[in-house]
Amino acid sequence: MQTSQCKKCTQSFTVTPDDLTFYEKLDVPLPTLCPDCRYRRRLLDRNEWSLYRRKCSKTGESIVSIYREDAPFPVYKQEVWRSDAWDPLSYGRDFDFNRPFFEQYHELRQAVPHPALVNYNSVNSEYSNQSQDNKDCYMVSATGESEKCMYGNWYQPAYFCGDCYMLKKCELCYECMNCVRCYSCAYSVDCFDCTSVNFSLDCHGCNNCFGCAGLRNKNYYWFNEPLAKEKYKQRLTEFGWNRKLIAEMQGKSRALSLRIPHKHYHGTKVYQSTGDYIEEMERSRLVFNCHDGKDNAYLQDSWEINNSLDNTEILLVEQSYEIQGCSHTRNSIAIRSTDAISDSCYCDMCHSCTNCFGCISLKSKEYCILNKQYSKEEYLSLKKKIIEYMKKTGEWGEYFPPEHSPFAYNESVAQDFFPLPKEKALAQGIPWYDAPARNYQFTLKAAELPQTIKETDDSILNQVIQCATQESEEEKKAHPACATAFKLIPLELALYRKLNIPVPAKCYPCRRIDRFAKRNPRRLWQRKCQCAREQSENGVYKNIASHSHGHGHCEVSLETSYAPEKPEIIYCESCYNSEIA
Repeated sequence: MQTSQCKKCTQSFTVTPDDLTFYEKLDVPLPTLCPDCRYRRRLLDRNEWSLYRRKCSKTGESIVSIYREDAPFPVYKQEVWRSDAWDPLSYGRDFDFNRPFFEQYHELRQAVPHPALVNYNSVNSEYSNQSQDNKDCYMVSATGESEKCMYGNWYQPAYFCGDCYMLKKCELCYECMNCVRCYSCAYSVDCFDCTSVNFSLDCHGCNNCFGCAGLRNKNYYWFNEPLAKEKYKQRLTEFGWNRKLIAEMQGKSRALSLRIPHKHYHGTKVYQSTGDYIEEMERSRLVFNCHDGKDNAYLQDSWEINNSLDNTEILLVEQSYEIQGCSHTRNSIAIRSTDAISDSCYCDMCHSCTNCFGCISLKSKEYCILNKQYSKEEYLSLKKKIIEYMKKTGEWGEYFPPEHSPFAYNESVAQDFFPLPKEKALAQGIPWYDAPARNYQFTLKAAELPQTIKETDDSILNQVIQCATQESEEEKKAHPACATAFKLIPLELALYRKLNIPVPAKCYPCRRIDRFAKRNPRRLWQRKCQCAREQSENGVYKNIASHSHGHGHCEVSLETSYAPEKPEIIYCESCYNSEIA
């Protein structure tokens, strides 16, 4: 075990023997940044939600793009960028051993055309990013094989859902998070195989449940109280689904959730692994929203990955280091937004390539350096010399510098996980974008919106609604990305009517921030299991004080994303399974 000091935040961090073995195998030096600072550096290169109208640099057409009109490089609409209408090798150049690699790479990156969005094989889904194989979707990110979904990310896949985060095989869901195989659910979290479950938490195999928590295979429960089918339906019919009642139910549901135990991590089938929202992970450390992997560390939003460190938003990756936004990647270092690439280093937006170094926007190429073609022998010889040179300059093994990101800090996903005010970002030398002032002429205040969906007619689609955040200085401060006003689209109005819920009072950026704030941070704390096994007849736990001070505790040491000051009751997996599962 070895301890290092982060050159960015100055905090000490541990390099484990497994880490050392990995670095030796890839012939890279020890990292100079702690895991959090490495994660933030990768996120600075990723823009999911800041979309702009601009012109295609090739055709002059109006397009939607993650790059502003003033981007210093050409931006092509996706179909043009993927076509043979231009040749990325025409931008090739020789490597200069008198200049830093990153400086030369940045110059190349400023010259080569970029795709307007990362959005493949999608139909009528112009406002989608980091997504593929979707139909009729609007404002979604990290979404695949979904239809009629809007305002959310990690729909994998889903049908007719809105304002959700992390859904898999779900349909007709609204304001749900981390739900799998759920149908017709609203305001629910961590639910699996459920139908018509609302305001609920951690329910599995349940149908027709309202405001419940920790239930398994139950039907017709109201805040963990069993009801006769007829009484349940009557109570549901009488529920008004107006704004005030919805807010009350969310508060009541939250209170109930604090009276039941929570497993110290979200997930299943985990072996010798730490993190949160993880499934079928073996021997993996500090991994978050990761599925199906072995022998990894420091991963986020990574599925089907093995023998890799420091990867973010990736799929089907093996033995790779410091990569972001990639799929089908093997034996590669410092790769961004690529697909089907192997044995490559420092490449960006390359597809179906192997043995490439410092390349941008290549397709089906091999043995290229800085977008210049070489023979196999020439490539291997020059690559070796460049790596030795980069070791001397201290660049080898480092991810792309944050100051070379094509996005301002507040345009990138880094602002979601590591929020910074403008002054601190600029003090760290990180760009910031001040969007033009929004002077929307709103026609309806949030306070004037109908209280129920039944009171809402189609004329609402013509209204410019002032975001509720604008009615409070405190709310404005908490939502700096507020759009100030918004309009509804027909697809979302149809969803609200289907689920009998009122139209939102906040713009999408504010709704997304509120939803994001409900999730635990991507870090771990040391705690002890609080199991006291004291339970009331209806499954709700009582005598909460005994969980902290009573006798007969399990007190197994845990690594959990629930901070010590959080009020939830935290159990180890064994105690949780004996009481809940």
